Parts: sequence; structure tokens; C-alpha cells
Amino acid sequence: MSRPEPPARRSSSGVHAAASARHAPVERADAQLVQAALAGDRGALEALYRRHVQTVYARLTRLVGFSPEREDLVQQVFFRFHRALPRYRGEAPLGAFLHGILVHVAYEALRRRRSPLARFTSAELDTLVAQSASPETRAHQREQLARVFSLLDQLKPKKRIAFVLHVVEGLSVNEVAELTRAEPRAAGQRIAYARRELLELLARAERNDAGGTR
Repeated sequence: MSRPEPPARRSSSGVHAAASARHAPVERADAQLVQAALAGDRGALEALYRRHVQTVYARLTRLVGFSPEREDLVQQVFFRFHRALPRYRGEAPLGAFLHGILVHVAYEALRRRRSPLARFTSAELDTLVAQSASPETRAHQREQLARVFSLLDQLKPKKRIAFVLHVVEGLSVNEVAELTRAEPRAAGQRIAYARRELLELLARAERNDAGGTR
């Protein structure tokens, strides 16, 4: 499989337990490709990769930040996806099945991380800001995103992932629990703790900024 190109803009789609009617044609095509892939058709596997790789890349970026290993992580996701494909029974959209694998790969990557990421480039942050905004607005959004990712780097992996899935991806607590293989109560606690820690970190950073301008 070829390596993914970084997405031109942030995907806003969430992963939900059931496919809506407007997604039905895509899911039917996915199901056909899965059957072909299981029968040994490598072209079908490549087609699944091409269809989902941009979403996987964007979601990994939101979960792990602008890590230099993102492309390798994408390959890991699809390698595990290929191995897990015989277990897919079609009860949920293929994207949800793939998202569960992605979350586990992201968690392992964050757990291995020993130091915060280096500063982000404007080009990297530009992939997540509003492309139609004014230059001043985009610069402000880049600054805010850089701060958010820096703060997220200070959270424990489980809390970080739960928070991003809930607040950024827009998933319910139950969906977060399912993707992270946790009880809903535990998932809710991780989200609440992450929000509280982020607010404390943000307040501390703002105090430091204020002190530096005196």
C-alpha cells in the first residue's frame, strides 16, 4: 500500500454505531470490497485503503498530534485492519470497525512517547484551520491549535484519547467507551478529568504569559 498524502483539510465526520441512510451506498460498496478482499482480491484491499486512508490520517493527527511517525502509524492501522478483517461481521459501518483499530494504535503510540513533540510548523497547522478565513484569523487559529496540542501532550494517553474522541470527534460517552474498550463510567471520568486538567494547564499558561509581559 502506498503512503497517504496529508489531508487538505480536517475531516468533520464522526464515527457512530449505525450507518445512516445517506451512508448506505458507501457501506454497501465497503461490504462488497470486504468480501472480495477476504476471497484474496488484493485490488479490493487497495480500494478499501484508498477510500479510508485520508480519514484515518486526519483522525490520527487529532489523536497523536503532528507526530513524525503518523505515516507509519497509518500503515500499522491498515496492517491490523487486514489481519482483523475476517472478524468483521457487518453489524456496524466499516469505518467504525476501522476506527476502533485506529484508536488502539494511537494509544500505543502515545504510551511509547517519552517527550513532547517539537513545535509545529505553520504548514502543518494550516491543514486544520479554516481555509476560507482571513490571514489574521488563520494565524490566530494556528496559535490556538499549537497551544491546544501542547497542552494535550501533558495528559495521560487514556485521558487524552477519551477527551479528543468526545470533544473533537463529537462521540458520545458510550461510543468513546466502546472504542476505548472501557466502561462508560470510566470513559466519562477520563473525559471529565482531562477537561479539568486542561483548564488548569491553560490557566497556568495564561498566568505565565501575563507574568512575562510585565
